[in-house]
Amino acid sequence: METLTPVQYWGLISIISTIGCVVVALGLVFGPLAFMVALTAGKQCPQCKFWVPKDATVCGHCTKEIK
Repeated sequence: METLTPVQYWGLISIISTIGCVVVALGLVFGPLAFMVALTAGKQCPQCKFWVPKDATVCGHCTKEIK
């Protein structure tokens, strides 16, 4: 196995950090968006706090009636 030269080493570090920055940027954009979609797509069971669809009348987790 070849050893990396300093230039190759820093080039590899540069590529990895660029990918990391892209992942963080995507998380900052899509994280809040996914949270807003989750809030509008359902409601929480008052008994067990499990998320259920808006039109549900019975919790799928604890089987309690939802009003």
